[in-house]
Amino acid sequence: MDIGAKLREARESKGMTLEDVQQRTKIQKRYLKAIEENNHSVMPGDFYTRAFIKEYAQTVGVNPDEVLEPKQQETAAAPVQEESEAPSRQERSQARENDRPPRRERKGIPYLSSIIIGLLVIAAIVVVVFIYASGSNETNDNNTASETQQQPNEDQVVQPNSEQSTEEGAADESADTEEQTEPAEEEAQKEEEPAEPKLSVDEEGTASNPVTTYTLENAGEDVTLTLAAEGGDAWLQVGDGNNAGNVYTGTISAGSEPVEQDVSDLETVSIRTGFSKATKLQINGQELNFPIDNDVQTIVVNIQK
Repeated sequence: MDIGAKLREARESKGMTLEDVQQRTKIQKRYLKAIEENNHSVMPGDFYTRAFIKEYAQTVGVNPDEVLEPKQQETAAAPVQEESEAPSRQERSQARENDRPPRRERKGIPYLSSIIIGLLVIAAIVVVVFIYASGSNETNDNNTASETQQQPNEDQVVQPNSEQSTEEGAADESADTEEQTEPAEEEAQKEEEPAEPKLSVDEEGTASNPVTTYTLENAGEDVTLTLAAEGGDAWLQVGDGNNAGNVYTGTISAGSEPVEQDVSDLETVSIRTGFSKATKLQINGQELNFPIDNDVQTIVVNIQK
């Protein structure tokens, strides 16, 4: 006896309808009917097919292992081959780290340029002040000699203006130096400040199995994906963009604690859900929304550091 017939016979023996099973398992009636008819093509995927069959079997009092064993034997070989060919997360992280230029050298070059420009400006101001002070001293000396020749019999005390001019020049130099160095320091600080993260929608999913694509710019070194459920159970698969479910696979119950996944070493992360209305997603605290009302949907996020 096949899986569908065994489950239907168990349900009928308990006097239950498909609506009764739907109410207890929260699985849509069309999926329950497809299981009884062995029509697995309408299911959202192998993971959800196994999960729904297990829930159905437990509800009607059938051992899930007995009905799932044939299904597991059919799909056992394919996932093993995919995982053996996929590169490890550590290898991908090491390759990106080798390609990335040293962070300290990139930040140090603009700062060193600002210092050199500031020193050149200060040196130019000092030369101008020195020339101006020298000219003032020569003018004052000539004026003093002329007044002494005109009044030889009177004792005169001449107060030179060179000292006052030098003090005024020094004050102007200090003010000009502060005005030149402050914008340079502010510009260097602006260059060192990290840009704010930005989440944007590249393409909204459509059709019966929609895929929505986001881009997270200026993500920073730490990227966290938060998975939660509200108003129903959420069945989720999280992958690295190449293999579905190789980061996280499981069911999150409504109202339970959110699940956090560290995806800092991924360039792309994909999230597939079988019940989008109950699924709540965030990446670095920013909401990931589903564009349409389909239960089965996929969200792909391209992460840019």
